[in-house]
Formats: sequence, structure tokens, C-alpha cells
Amino acid sequence: MSLASQHIVGSESFFSKTSGIGGKLRKKSEDFNVEEVVSIPGRSHWIWMQDSSNGKHQIVKIKAKNWDTHVLVKELSRRLNIGQKSIGFAGTKDKRAITTQHFSVKTSMEKLSSVDLENIELEFLHSSVKPIRLGNLVGNKFKIRVTNSSNRDHINDIFSELDGFFPNYFGVQRFGAVRPITHIVGEKIVQGNYEGAVLDYLTLGSPNYAGHEGREYLLETKDFTKSLEKFPSHMLFERQLLGHLSRNKGDYTGAILQLPESLSKMLVHGYQSLIFNKVLDMRIKEGMDACLPQIGDYIMPADGYGGPDQRVTIEVTERNQSKLSKRCREGKAWVAGLLPGANSKFSKGRQGELEKEVMDDFGVKFGDFIIDDIHELSSYGMYRPLFQKYNDIEVDYNSEDPIFSFWLHKGTYATSFLREIMKSSDVTVY
Repeated sequence: MSLASQHIVGSESFFSKTSGIGGKLRKKSEDFNVEEVVSIPGRSHWIWMQDSSNGKHQIVKIKAKNWDTHVLVKELSRRLNIGQKSIGFAGTKDKRAITTQHFSVKTSMEKLSSVDLENIELEFLHSSVKPIRLGNLVGNKFKIRVTNSSNRDHINDIFSELDGFFPNYFGVQRFGAVRPITHIVGEKIVQGNYEGAVLDYLTLGSPNYAGHEGREYLLETKDFTKSLEKFPSHMLFERQLLGHLSRNKGDYTGAILQLPESLSKMLVHGYQSLIFNKVLDMRIKEGMDACLPQIGDYIMPADGYGGPDQRVTIEVTERNQSKLSKRCREGKAWVAGLLPGANSKFSKGRQGELEKEVMDDFGVKFGDFIIDDIHELSSYGMYRPLFQKYNDIEVDYNSEDPIFSFWLHKGTYATSFLREIMKSSDVTVY
């Protein structure tokens, strides 16, 4: 199976028609810089941002090069001799990048100050009574170089077509930047096929990806003990699964539980994300305006932080359509797309028909997202903007390659925005 095309992750269509500039992201890590935006002047602030001398959680800012967030948390917990759940963060970041993000660490300042990791800069900010939770940020600020591009004169034409908004596809990073397989594994979990989920996690991938020899051996033999010897030491999570199965034959549910909860949840979320992408793709192909509401759509208003409130939806009717359209154009409301779960309901109108069609194609029902054997992976559904706004865009043309600076609301992928500008069908360039 090829893992290098857009249809694998559900994002085939482009909203703008002007041909792209091509190119590649992340020729080197320094080409992709991302820094969290945790507050906006005049908006609400997170509790973890309040300094408290009695706080047990140390709030730190970490600048990292080539560190996957989950691997970094695992290494910090090992160095500090604390559980991974004692370390909080607002969102996961790409490995192939320079990233700056906030963490809460439930430990003493003395222990924390002794941490010394390669390619890590750690800055202590303050102590807090509350940890950082997933989603406790406003967005992310990006500075990204696109190498090997052409047709620079097309950039402004594309911006004119987009008019401030772009399709809010889940980027390939949601599915695995190097090995886009989380949705495949997640589907098996939702189906209750835990053996298939674990084997896919361990064996899927191109021959160029690390651990190919071990994956091939495992596929042929299903010998977890000997396969463990063939997986490189840096493949921490794969080795955890193999180690568990070598000690506990046939316990695939237990193997999944060896993964950090935030990582295992991302497997199910990957499957939900694929469904979202497919629906958005169909809406664009049908020529429906995904930025302005249609009768029967659901709308998310702005929350106290200026982003979409995913807990609240308003149904679009003939009576309120004009008012809601205005708010969407102003970036104060968003047309909602479905991330299916046990408590979900279909939209009305054509959007609901598209959602039902995609769910039927996958043979999945809302109730399937209750994972009886691993209840912590159950999902109850939520909404996500179909289109999102890009903010404060600047393009530096002074170097050999164009450099794009902008910020996006949380949960939005820079690669999905740049995808409209580059227009490559090969997900590996992002």
C-alpha cells in the first residue's frame, strides 16, 4: 500500500484554482518553526498562566529541535523519575521542526533544573496550582521556508482566491508524518480488532522507514521476542508493544495499554480525522461553500479565547442564515464539520447527507466509538471548523526560497494552509 498520496488521508481537493508553487517543506528542521500562542490581549487567560508560590506544577517553556512531543514527555518522565501523567502539555508538535511549547511538570524546581537533554532549551516560567491540559492554548505561530519552489508570482493570486480562509483538513501529521497509519490502526481499534491494530502499528510502513527489517521479520514469523531484537532502540513505542507481547502472548489489548494514553487516543482520533477530511473533500468537490453556512449546517460561535467553541453549535435556518454568514466572514463563527463519536448527530441538509454517506462507506456507526475493552479510548464526538482563517500572513521573498510567517488557531495545520499554496499531491513533501 502506498502511503504517499493525498487520498490516503482523505484530502484530495484544493479550494483555490491557481496552480501552486510546488516545493518541499522541512528540507532541514530549521525550515519549520512553530511557537505556541497561549493568550491574546483582551481575551481570557488559562489558569495555568497564573503564578502561585504554592503551586506544585512547574510551568516551563521548552524549545526543541527534532523532538516528538510524546517521546520528549517519555524522556522527561524517565529523567525525573515521575509518571508521564505528571507532565502536561497543550498540544503535540511535529518532530521535524524547531518547536517552542509550554509544559507543566509536577516535580521540584531542583530536579527540573538538573535536566539536560540534547537539542533542548528549557526555561522556567513560574509555579501553578493547575497543570496544562490538552487544548490550553490559543494557537500557534509559524515561520516556514518552502524550498525548491517555482511560480512565486502565483502566491498573491492564490491569496486572493482564498480571501483569508482555507480548507481545514487534518494535515498528514495527524496520521503520521513519516508513516501515515494512525487512521488505519484507529479503525481496527474501533472495530474491536485489537490484534490487527497492533500488527498494523508494528508492521505498516515503507521500506525506507526505520525498522524495515524488524517489520518484515515480524510479518513473516509473528515472533515478538526475536523481532524485538531487530527493532532499533529509538523506536520506543514499537519496542514497548513487542516487549509486552513477548511476555504476554496474545494480549493485544494490554499491548495497546502500554502506549501513552495521549498517543493511543490519537489512533482513534486519526480515524475520526479521516472521516472529517472525506466529508470536507466531498463538500468542496460539490462546489458547496464550506466557509459560508448552508441551511442545515451547524455553526460554532467564538469562545472566550477568540477561537471556535467546539462545545456549542447553532443550526442554520432561513431565519438566521444571513446573520450567521456575516459572522463567519468576520471570523467570529465557523461552519462545523463532524468528528464522529458515540453522542454525535448528523447535520441537517446536504452536509448531513454527506456525513452519513461517508460513515456508511466506512461501515461505522456512532455507537462504535464506545471502545468496551479499552474504555479510555472511547470518543463521544465533537465538531471542527470546515474552513479556518489564517492570520497576519507575511511572505519574505528576499531569500532564495519564500518564507511564510503567520499564526493559526489551535488544532489547525500549517501544512493544510501551505498545501493550498504548494498544491502537491504527494504528502511526503509536507
